[in-house]
Amino acid sequence: MAATAQDKNKEKIQFQSSASAIRALKVGKRNPNWIDAAEFLINRASPEVKLLLEAAQEIERQKWQTNTITNHETKVTSSLFTPAQWGIMIGVGAIFTGLMIWIASQFGLQSC
Repeated sequence: MAATAQDKNKEKIQFQSSASAIRALKVGKRNPNWIDAAEFLINRASPEVKLLLEAAQEIERQKWQTNTITNHETKVTSSLFTPAQWGIMIGVGAIFTGLMIWIASQFGLQSC
């Protein structure tokens, strides 16, 4: 019995006219049948409207891909060191290099 009740809930609403489907869409996502209304209207749309919908989907897909690539690149560059960390590393590197040069010059003086 419970399975049949769930199946009835999953059944698509059959709209009698485009006007009733449009009313359901105007309510928005608060209406539980808004997806069924959109599918009903898309199935009854002219070829030009279907072409327009396909173009809109492609535009959204390209925007999403562009945003995904941009967000990924931003994450990669932001995961590098901060300017303060770079400054500390450069300072430590300079001190280490100076120390190595000083040690090498001390060995050179002692050998003379």
